[in-house]
Amino acid sequence: MSQLQYLDHAGARLAFRFTAGAGPLVVFLPGYMSDMTGSKAEALSDWAKGKGQAYLRLDYSGCGASGGDFLDGSIGRWTGDALALIRLASPDGKVMLVGSSMGGWIALQAGLALKDRLAGLVGIAAAPDFTVWGLTVGEAERRQLDKNGFFTRPSDYGEPYRYSRALIADAPAHLLLDGQIGLTAPVRLLHGQRDEVVPWRLSLDIAARLAGDDVQVRLIKDGDHRLSREADIAALIATVEELL
Repeated sequence: MSQLQYLDHAGARLAFRFTAGAGPLVVFLPGYMSDMTGSKAEALSDWAKGKGQAYLRLDYSGCGASGGDFLDGSIGRWTGDALALIRLASPDGKVMLVGSSMGGWIALQAGLALKDRLAGLVGIAAAPDFTVWGLTVGEAERRQLDKNGFFTRPSDYGEPYRYSRALIADAPAHLLLDGQIGLTAPVRLLHGQRDEVVPWRLSLDIAARLAGDDVQVRLIKDGDHRLSREADIAALIATVEELL
């Protein structure tokens, strides 16, 4: 396993693991309340070491092994975290982004910031703008938000999800599905059709809005939201290799 390292950025100590190798740098961006120890991130790490590929995985501020308060996190802040670590690992080289769920939103935003340094992007049940289509706030939740600064919802993946005032206030500045997404690098969007968290048709909407033509949506009929079965991970690795 690559060594756990840290970078102080924007008041938080960001945890990351970097595997040196040939470019482009492949970067895994986790989903909401997830971290770099998930099965997809680990599998890509093993693949990168075997191939001699440069690879970066990370924890956003307030997540996993990183410092900071999760409730201070937002799409803008976590995108900034990712870009700071990318600059550290590869100051001026090409970068391929792999984003899972909310990490797909972060990947799209980071890709726009990287401009012509972006070599390609892979989304896994990418969930841009989920605060609009998946997070309608009810009156009781609004009261929790006003009182505590966050509200909670049950999760099928462990502890309840927490949604903060900072996340909700920041999100409108980073919405992507209200116009064209100005990425021209190759993009592949993997999505399970049994995904009960992020509608698979969202990947079709993302594809339609991307400025580039080298865009494909790959639907896995029996795939769920996580796409972490052995066959799903094999499909992910094959997709990354194809773009490389």
